[in-house]
Amino acid sequence: MDKKTKGAWLLHHTHKLHNVTSQQGFENTFIAGKAGILLSAISKDDQSDVDNERLNVLAKASNISTAFELPVLIKVLSQQGLIDKGNNGISVLGVTTASTLQHATDIFNSLNPSSSEQAVIDLAERASTYPVLVSDVYEEIGDNYRLAKEDLDQLFDDSEKIGFVDTEKINKSQTLLFNGNLFRRGTTQKIKLVLDALNTDEQEKINELRNRLQKSACVSLDEVKNFLGDNLFNKVSSIGLFDISFVSNSTEKAGFVTLPSAFSKYSNSMVEDAFDLAKAFVSSITYGMTKSNHERGKIQMVEALLKTLVRGESVGPVNAIAEDYKILELKGVVAVKHGSKKGRTGPMLSLLKKEIGVLALQVIEQGDISEHSLSMLPTAAVTEFNGPEANRERVRRKQIETNARSTNDMLFALRTGGGL
Repeated sequence: MDKKTKGAWLLHHTHKLHNVTSQQGFENTFIAGKAGILLSAISKDDQSDVDNERLNVLAKASNISTAFELPVLIKVLSQQGLIDKGNNGISVLGVTTASTLQHATDIFNSLNPSSSEQAVIDLAERASTYPVLVSDVYEEIGDNYRLAKEDLDQLFDDSEKIGFVDTEKINKSQTLLFNGNLFRRGTTQKIKLVLDALNTDEQEKINELRNRLQKSACVSLDEVKNFLGDNLFNKVSSIGLFDISFVSNSTEKAGFVTLPSAFSKYSNSMVEDAFDLAKAFVSSITYGMTKSNHERGKIQMVEALLKTLVRGESVGPVNAIAEDYKILELKGVVAVKHGSKKGRTGPMLSLLKKEIGVLALQVIEQGDISEHSLSMLPTAAVTEFNGPEANRERVRRKQIETNARSTNDMLFALRTGGGL
């Protein structure tokens, strides 16, 4: 496993550990993942200075405690030579998403992680390729990481309860493991296997929806639910066949659907968009296309705007910039400053992470982002973004409560069709 992929799993596991009361046994995973999250938030393409006030704001936005966690993470990043700490703030090296993931892996390795922490990364990676039976990987994981039976049993139990992997009971003696990254790479064969496990009507609906998503950057969640029906929607979304994201503001919460592989550039979407930054960027940009009126600063030539940002130039000034990109500011993707251009003065927008702009531009160029396909975006500034994995997890929990085996056939088809 390369360092970028391992780093992406550290981020994945850290988000899961946020939802449990204790990180005992996975402290090094949590520290390394949090350090990666903080580094992503405070860095941009080139070296920069971040004052203490902005540092605290970015940390809080990243769900990092400024009183307890931030000092530890600053020390860790400083020891790795990634930041220099001063009295009034820090100086940060320029890093990309890929290098941030590599740094998270380096930090993890430097903390002397336990065999169990190493093993759950391996287990998650295996379960993201194709669903696997516990019995097929149990002994191999134990042998590779020299885990006693008691520790191995605890590892599989923790992995299920924390959410490092999902489980599906086949029968009393067999349990299938999978996770939400099944369709972020090598998707063609996997999708065929899933379709083969559905009836003809369900197959036609899934194919039609995929065709629509390949032409549009995203489709309204309500529209997708109405088209698929609740049963089929819950079945396919719980295994990650589609990504579901939400953008929120003070007045409403709006959902939209994308393909998991939509943000893949050179490798896989799990690595390319480990922080969900590209999805957040596209949702905010497309809001400006569809909901802002001309006086506020409606985006009418989105490709030209993105290309300007990617070239390192600022766009504006328009008043909407000061309101509509708060979530991107808090994620360290863009900067909003007062400036002048073409005789006008006001809020200006610049891109801090070029690669995120490139990913967003790629998706927009490949799909037909239209007012029709994006009409579900909110009518006020986007201030919150909830990514696909958290939403898949909620659908999965709801599904288990109502019909525990509704994904069984698809997962089993994936496993057997995958040659495992």
